[in-house]
Amino acid sequence: MIRRRLLVLLPLIFVASLVAAEDALEPKEIVERMIAAAGGEAFASLGILELEVTEEETRNDGTQTGKSYKLLVDTSNLNNIRMELPGNTVVAATESGGWSTTAGALDDRPQASTLARTSLNQKSFQLLLPFSLQMDGVWLKEVRESTTSDGREVWVIAIPFAKGFFTSPVMATTWILVVAKDDYSLISIEFAPARAYRDVSPVGIRYRVLKLVDLEGASVIEQILAVGINLRHQESGATRVTKIKPSVHGPWDPTLFLSPAQLAALEKDD
Repeated sequence: MIRRRLLVLLPLIFVASLVAAEDALEPKEIVERMIAAAGGEAFASLGILELEVTEEETRNDGTQTGKSYKLLVDTSNLNNIRMELPGNTVVAATESGGWSTTAGALDDRPQASTLARTSLNQKSFQLLLPFSLQMDGVWLKEVRESTTSDGREVWVIAIPFAKGFFTSPVMATTWILVVAKDDYSLISIEFAPARAYRDVSPVGIRYRVLKLVDLEGASVIEQILAVGINLRHQESGATRVTKIKPSVHGPWDPTLFLSPAQLAALEKDD
């Protein structure tokens, strides 16, 4: 049965002093409990998860734009991911590297493999929460306790990323993850722009889950809201609603993720 949850859309106001509790859990343990509460074992057993994604953005001047794409994810190994874009463009990656094609033509630039991986991370990380917190290059730093404006007790975890995790350097900073103490649900995750880019892009982003759907025992995001935040982490700026239609695509299929060269090598071996 499909289960939906609407999280309260109130700005998060943290207490002025964030003092780490002596008996606080370690960040890794909190994230492990988050993933377990979201059906981590069931998620890992899904096989290939297909996400049909539509982004609807409203800019500061009221202009509205939209775009759609598809993600295919190996839930047992999030290093294996594929994105299909309009214009017959495919971007994919495995642990061995990334690749992309447009109208069947392979991008053979030296930086193509790196760009494929970082582009996929940037598109998929938020949509695959909390499971994506296990991705390679996602680090869990210190944890502190706090309370939201509506009185909910939470953990606040600092999350830096490995260098080059995202394509956009503005996002290459320490993010803030807020987790509810009572049920280990995701309250929000956000970032202020990296210090070196604040003159160029002074707006960060806060992500909040609007809807979840139960997919064979795993809680998968169905709708997520992105709101611009200023350097004080106050909401201001554009908003983007991302709507997702998740389904199980099927079992592992190497043709989805391996590059044309890798597939040709496999066929030659056969």
